[in-house]
Amino acid sequence: MWVALSFGTLSDNVLRQSLLIGIPFGVIPAPDFGKPDNAMPFIGALLPLAIMLFSPVAGQLADKYETSMMFRRTKLVEIILMLIAASAFLSGSGTLAILMLFAMGAQSAFFSPVRTSAMPKYLAPDELVRGNGICNAGLYSFILFGYMVGGSLIVRENGRMLVSVVLIAASTIGWLAALRTLRAGANDADLRIDFNWLAQTARMIGFVRTSRGVAPPLLGVAVFFLLSTAVTVITPLYARDSLRADALVATVLNGLFAIGAGVGAIFAAGLAKGRSGLGFSAASVGAAGAISLLIAALTPLVAAPAGELLTAMDLVTTPAGVLLVALFITVSALMGVYIAPLQAAVQRRAPPTVRARIMAAGTFANAAFAIPGSLATFAITDSGADPALAFYAIAAAMLAIAAVMLHRRRTLPAGLYDEVLAGPKGK
Repeated sequence: MWVALSFGTLSDNVLRQSLLIGIPFGVIPAPDFGKPDNAMPFIGALLPLAIMLFSPVAGQLADKYETSMMFRRTKLVEIILMLIAASAFLSGSGTLAILMLFAMGAQSAFFSPVRTSAMPKYLAPDELVRGNGICNAGLYSFILFGYMVGGSLIVRENGRMLVSVVLIAASTIGWLAALRTLRAGANDADLRIDFNWLAQTARMIGFVRTSRGVAPPLLGVAVFFLLSTAVTVITPLYARDSLRADALVATVLNGLFAIGAGVGAIFAAGLAKGRSGLGFSAASVGAAGAISLLIAALTPLVAAPAGELLTAMDLVTTPAGVLLVALFITVSALMGVYIAPLQAAVQRRAPPTVRARIMAAGTFANAAFAIPGSLATFAITDSGADPALAFYAIAAAMLAIAAVMLHRRRTLPAGLYDEVLAGPKGK
């Protein structure tokens, strides 16, 4: 399951980054969009849009059918889509390649609830935090790996062919891994599939609302995606305008976030043995908020003087630059610790018969929150404000989340923190 997740993530991000680099630099033609830059907003929005459109049906299928069969079929579809994407790259059809990115978003919408709802079948309750930490570590590592592979290969000679080979190889490895996933019974084999999107979306939300203790951690995970998307989008502007840096610095800073999140996920995998880990989650997001304030305050000390340009070498060889690097890694590592216990809490608390639909609702919420996380950057771009100010807003949001979590812990001492791990007595 971990290999299937990780190599599927690699496929997604190699495809996405190849398009983000290849189209504006003229490697991949996209004449249907007029000028190449017009394709960029579509590329950014397609994955969350596809996830939102298909999650209501995907959750039903994941509840109705046996788990290992769903793993095999969703990964087989991925191979087919990557073969089509490879043909689009080789033929120079940028429009078809972009459509395949949308299709991969749909495939991810079907794969995600299968994986996340399967984890309580494969793992004991006190293993879920560690299991999510290990999965998240693979996810963030292969996102970064996909950025590097897709962005570096597409601009090389025969780059489109090299990217095509990687896409097919990665999806094939994921499918071979899916063949070895363990059989696990359906959550609700008698479920009748309803394709009414509005009705099923409302039903998913209803399952979340009526399942005890599910909504708060599910929304906490969604807020993570809002904040992480905002940071990812604002970082290039922050590097260019606040630090007066070159493009490589922006790439390095985004890479540091992925590295830090992976480190935090690995650290989370070692936490909370026999406990929910939600105390670590609250402490981590609070500390991340405090460090985000330091990032904003440190920025003027790192920025290049007016008329000069900060390089990546400057960033890693000056004391202030090294401190900024350390703060970027630390804040993302803390957020990696923050998210794993919340994911585990949703999995533990979701009623088994509707678990996959609740996990699909979580996937839907993550995508829905990622979109305003991206659009929030208009507050900076439209006003001409210093992008470093965004880190003050991000810090305020993180500190508010920590305050809410600590308040819940204080007001529900015997309620929703470790009730599943503690057994029937805690319920």
